[in-house]
Amino acid sequence: MTKVLHIDLGRQMRGGQWQVFYLARLQRQEGRYTPVVACPKASPLAGKLREIDVEVVELASMPHWNPFSFIKLLCAWRKHKFSIVHTHDAKAAACGAMFKRFLGKKICLVHTRRVSYPVKKASISKYKAADAVVAVSQDTANSLRNSGIPAAQLCVIHSGIDLARYVPRTPQNRERFIFLVVGALTPQKGHTVLIKAIKHLMEAEDMPPWEVRAIGDGPLFNSILAEAKALKVEARLSLLGRQDASKIMPYCDVMVVPSVDGEGSSGTVKEAWAVGLPLICSSLAANLELVSNERNGLVFTSGQDEALADAMRRLALDPALCASLAESGRESVQQYTADKMASSYTRLYNRILHF
Repeated sequence: MTKVLHIDLGRQMRGGQWQVFYLARLQRQEGRYTPVVACPKASPLAGKLREIDVEVVELASMPHWNPFSFIKLLCAWRKHKFSIVHTHDAKAAACGAMFKRFLGKKICLVHTRRVSYPVKKASISKYKAADAVVAVSQDTANSLRNSGIPAAQLCVIHSGIDLARYVPRTPQNRERFIFLVVGALTPQKGHTVLIKAIKHLMEAEDMPPWEVRAIGDGPLFNSILAEAKALKVEARLSLLGRQDASKIMPYCDVMVVPSVDGEGSSGTVKEAWAVGLPLICSSLAANLELVSNERNGLVFTSGQDEALADAMRRLALDPALCASLAESGRESVQQYTADKMASSYTRLYNRILHF
């Protein structure tokens, strides 16, 4: 039985950590590859993995890479003799490159890159050390190639979701039409564009009663709130903090993804489809790999708040279009399940191990 060491140094349960969880769970179920996951001791990921009996190597919960953790991982390798080390974030990639330099051909190294930002020059070597670099979208792969990663090392495996986690939305009689945005309160997620769109939407005289709810936390909470107050739209915007989006989405009417850069393969798009929420998203290249305008979502020009407001107004006033987009979304999400993601990784592992 072939063992795989997954390394993820995230301390929260965000999209990347869910991908590690799904992959480890499915590998354990299938039995072809046996997963062991190294992650911070106090992380939510560690707890969820223990619940499904996946072995966890506990690492120190520190904001930066701890060299003593590398020693701990070497001890784990001596115990398990992993054939593959698979890293899932930028700091973990540095650790994986150290493994490769230390152990050479004794391991195969796989990195997964989940954002489309260019790789910094100082970081290129850690990706070149890998036997394979997985990009979660073609846009991410293009960014890696433009940063100097050889095309022969690259492959694209989109992130997947577990459809069983999501309760289908059913139309309900509500007093308000609810737009939902899900994402960390960070610059790339486009909350500023959304706030300006809310201002435009407030000027539309034919809108039904409506509001916008935002799930997520992050460093921009206070500035987003201040901007909403400055534009006098705070009454229309509810900042709900960190929540389990799967429990809130069925009670909303439209998902809005206003991201302005950095998207890899948007989990929020797929979650909206899984629930049956009609979708509005920005025209980032990674989004356009998933969303076909007017078929499984409405696409607006990235950064254009008036265009976003127009799309929001259009869906609020057109229930037939909402139903059509939701139905196509339910069909589209079948291409992006956790099972399909895991199967793609199995084929990759088989290839680099020459099975």
